[in-house]
Amino acid sequence: MAEIASYANTAYTPNYSAAPPMMDGTAAPGVAAAVSRGDHIHPSDLTRAPLASPTFTGTPAAPTATAGTNSTQIATTAYVLNAVTGGTAAAIPGASYADNGGFTINQRAYTSGAALTAGSYGHDRWKAGAGGATYTFAAPSGPSTSITITAGTLQQIIEGGALAGGTYTLSWTGTAQGRIGAGSYAASPVSGSVTAGANTTIEFNAGTLSQVKFELGSLATPWVALSPQQQLAACQRFYQTLGQYVAGYASGAGLTIAASVSIPVAMRATPTVVMTGSAPLNLNSVTSVAGSGFLYTQGIAAAAGQWAINVGYNLSADL
Repeated sequence: MAEIASYANTAYTPNYSAAPPMMDGTAAPGVAAAVSRGDHIHPSDLTRAPLASPTFTGTPAAPTATAGTNSTQIATTAYVLNAVTGGTAAAIPGASYADNGGFTINQRAYTSGAALTAGSYGHDRWKAGAGGATYTFAAPSGPSTSITITAGTLQQIIEGGALAGGTYTLSWTGTAQGRIGAGSYAASPVSGSVTAGANTTIEFNAGTLSQVKFELGSLATPWVALSPQQQLAACQRFYQTLGQYVAGYASGAGLTIAASVSIPVAMRATPTVVMTGSAPLNLNSVTSVAGSGFLYTQGIAAAAGQWAINVGYNLSADL
């Protein structure tokens, strides 16, 4: 008892630690005999983002808000994707650099099943490959129609001025296989590297084909039809047909007339003009051709009196 009383009357002096308290580590009850003082300060934890204006690293996650939420709650990528597309990334259409991908414009009046020699055009912007081509089609009942390539290959040259370069993706519907440039034929979609500013060929072999799309990036997005006016104008930049009716009175034989023709849609380059029409005709020359119009002279091989001509023009600036 005397020992207990002696211990109880002895002043307790704690064994204080001189080491700073730890911030991180695995939780443990501790075994050290030393204790910390009441005014000890933990060091700042630089491994965690602060509460004010945090900067995260890695892949931080957050709860996804209910659709339609309008608050200061964090919008996750899942929330944004669902709000913009209904949850499908491919639902965001990219711009297509292929013209007449639905095969609805046919200014040359290509006949279904007709054989095309190499380089000859069928539907607007589409021409036969090196071995020629034959394809069939039905009249479109909507913004697109399906063609069937029965022989050879069908290609389109995409104007380089519209291409920024990088990876582009070609997609379509149907059983035909396609390729970009000199690449290998494969089922839809196919991707390839394109040089900025360089004309690029897309080409298809035998099979059904419709809704052709050529877009920047490695993801194939849905095909979207242009309005009929937009699609026709896009094709007329490369090829268009015009007509002109001219009549007058000649005081004598050998009359020559001069006329100007305006092109409604500016063409990508100076077009080649082919004139057609009804007799009496003596077509002389076409001059001052530009992307927006041209002049021509024409002889009228008729005697004195009234005359009339009905002239057609096929203008081509195709690639």
